[in-house]
Amino acid sequence: MGENDYSKEIEVIKNPENIREAVYASSPYVLKKAFENDLTVNRLIRAGQKVVPLIAKELEANGLKLPEITLACFAYILQEVDLKCASEILKPLFAQATEKPGPFFVHFATHSLRQAVKLPVKFPDMAYTKAELSETLEQIKHPVQGGKEGKNA
Repeated sequence: MGENDYSKEIEVIKNPENIREAVYASSPYVLKKAFENDLTVNRLIRAGQKVVPLIAKELEANGLKLPEITLACFAYILQEVDLKCASEILKPLFAQATEKPGPFFVHFATHSLRQAVKLPVKFPDMAYTKAELSETLEQIKHPVQGGKEGKNA
């Protein structure tokens, strides 16, 4: 499959109704199960690094204007493909989204970001409290110095 094909599949999931069972999800956990069972989502995950720049470009261009389920789906795909890239791509959107959190995206982003900064994560439910969202936001804004991340530490 070429990059064009992946772009077409990304366009497909920009409409949440095209993601199997996603519009019926009642929690982040149920939505994650819908993503796990969707053929398009799985094809994009199998494509690996080829889809990361395409999703990053889409998020940069449209950000929080995208449907909540689509944002969560992009976060899920990025996390499954490359956690480090997911963290970098999701940070700016997460900071905006926490101002007025929706039912799904902040939880998927929190899950990825918490894994990346080695904070405890919730399995399998992925539903985070406002305090955990704040803790995650604080951690990505002011990372602990002297950790493995710092080159000059």
